[in-house]
Amino acid sequence: MKRTKHINLEMMRKDPEKRFLQRHLALGMAVATLAGCSNQEEVSIVNSVAECAANTELNIGECEAAYQKALDEAERTGPKYNSNAQCETEFGPGQCTQSRSGGIFMPMMTGFMVGQMLSGNNRYRGSSFNPVYRYNRPNSSLHNRIMTADGTVIGTSGQRSYRVDKSTMKAKPTATRTISRGGFGSVASAKSNWGGGRSSSWGG
Repeated sequence: MKRTKHINLEMMRKDPEKRFLQRHLALGMAVATLAGCSNQEEVSIVNSVAECAANTELNIGECEAAYQKALDEAERTGPKYNSNAQCETEFGPGQCTQSRSGGIFMPMMTGFMVGQMLSGNNRYRGSSFNPVYRYNRPNSSLHNRIMTADGTVIGTSGQRSYRVDKSTMKAKPTATRTISRGGFGSVASAKSNWGGGRSSSWGG
């Protein structure tokens, strides 16, 4: 019974609190470290200069430059078909157009990606602002999905934002050949099932 006189009750109360705070501090640091090392980035999909200026950190001038860059990228990298009918089979009626060079048909871009972590002056420089497309092939498991020019699926149409691998933001290879009916969906399906990439694309 005498031993109880030497027990520091105040210390017994403080130690559990201290250990609790230490554990949570360590957990918080671990989460912050993982977030900092994440290979993903949050992006918005915008379909006009006005929407870009309203929903991203870019100003109107930067958005105009980004939109034009996305149009140029769509012309260079977008999936291309020999006929308008083949293109519309995958992207929907009225959603395809002839390329600037003529003869080849390609889907109209649904919008383009803008990262949420832009900073510094001339932020649009060095960024790809990749165009994206809405896949509209009936009865496909990829129906209504948003995809990049190389067939990478980034999410369902209509989301406010998307989380993508940082590699998705990089410029895509130039499309060097036309693809057959259903070819875009086949590549996208393979990329989705394999996590991004054993399949070959139609790019250079």
